[in-house]
Amino acid sequence: MTDEIRNRIRNLDPMHPGVPTEPMTTPSSRELLESIMSTPTIERPQLAARPRRVWYATAAAALVGAIAVGVILNTNDPAPSAAAPLELGLGEGGAMQSCMAVTADILRDMSPALLGTATAVEGEKVTLSIDRWYAGETDATEVVLHAPAGLQALIGGIDFQVGQQYFVTATDGVVNYCGYTDAYSPTLEAIFEEAFGA
Repeated sequence: MTDEIRNRIRNLDPMHPGVPTEPMTTPSSRELLESIMSTPTIERPQLAARPRRVWYATAAAALVGAIAVGVILNTNDPAPSAAAPLELGLGEGGAMQSCMAVTADILRDMSPALLGTATAVEGEKVTLSIDRWYAGETDATEVVLHAPAGLQALIGGIDFQVGQQYFVTATDGVVNYCGYTDAYSPTLEAIFEEAFGA
């Protein structure tokens, strides 16, 4: 196995490397393993890759058109464009993992980390407006969480509801599980404050 393949496999793991796990010899781990091994897998067809297209001529025409419109309108103070939302993957699991308690020591190494309010929950996608950045701040005012095709947008048993607040953390663009992404609670807020400061 090459280093490139090892790195790809490591990047697919939704868990932060510092999250403690139970040994395989404990009764709960054996019971969890038995449950996983007896659960049937569901095969999902892979989407065919879309062919790449070259858009140089179209982009050039659009640029010329935009410049022409700007000259005609002669606006001195154009409105700023909205920043693109932060896009994060939900990975393929999380609900069946054995997890230890959430701690500030592990949390402070995660980035991005934020508090957001769910504004849309649409099957495989959850959109949240960002209320507060704790780490990894960008110009984005929204974060979009994408579940793998065919899976409902749930992580670790969280049922996202419009209007509710959620703490969200990620590593390498994939949302962290085991309570490091969860619905708002004063207890979790205190851990975030301890990890990232006031």
